[in-house]
Amino acid sequence: MTDQQVEHFHRNGFFFVPNAVGEDAMVEVDWRQRMVSAEWEKMQWPEGMNRGAGQFFMVGEPLFLAVERPEIVDMAKQVLGVDEVHIGACGLGDASKIVSADGRLLQQVHWHADGGPDVKQVSLRTALDRHDPSNAPLRVLPGTHLRPRDEVMEELRQVEIATGRHNEMPEHFFAKHPHEIEVVLDPRWTLVWTPSCWHATGVKTAAGPRRAMAWNYFPPGGRKRDLAALKHVVEGWEDWSEERKRLWGLLDD
Repeated sequence: MTDQQVEHFHRNGFFFVPNAVGEDAMVEVDWRQRMVSAEWEKMQWPEGMNRGAGQFFMVGEPLFLAVERPEIVDMAKQVLGVDEVHIGACGLGDASKIVSADGRLLQQVHWHADGGPDVKQVSLRTALDRHDPSNAPLRVLPGTHLRPRDEVMEELRQVEIATGRHNEMPEHFFAKHPHEIEVVLDPRWTLVWTPSCWHATGVKTAAGPRRAMAWNYFPPGGRKRDLAALKHVVEGWEDWSEERKRLWGLLDD
């Protein structure tokens, strides 16, 4: 990682590195995800628990070890400008299936941001299947992690209304923004970004899966969204080393 990449992250909200998981780990994670997916689909999750994080933790140790690699953790520290980080959110699977369960006509995620200018975070996103233009690619609006949420939301609303498709004020926005970047995410690459940057997806028209894995590092005091899912799925987490517990946000800051 170069200083120029870090500057690009802070200015635009993202940059790319070669696959950060590693070839052997990718094979193992792919196999394990296929093995647990049927069980995951049938499981009843407590209300409010992140199902995507549940699937991440069901894959288990090969994924944990990839996320814990010292060079990856050090990269997160450098990007955030801190001496310590913890993993405060994660997910695995096909997010387009989850979001389309609300009855929307197309498998497409609307424009949103997971945070704002006050939320410091860095996320690593790696595709298990190529997310090309027919497979609901991620769409990112560069630099919007620096802008007030209300300002960006209104801008997206007006772009949406300009499509002429609405009779009433829209609640969800999907329209193409003139400054968006469509990310064709290939498993050869990992996207390093902040989900505080506004993002959406394209429409999924291709057959087959659209799987990805992602995990977010936060500075001390940052979000610890998925602790409940970790404790629900992972047996023996109480016996983890103090170093591992701290990295996964299991210890108080």
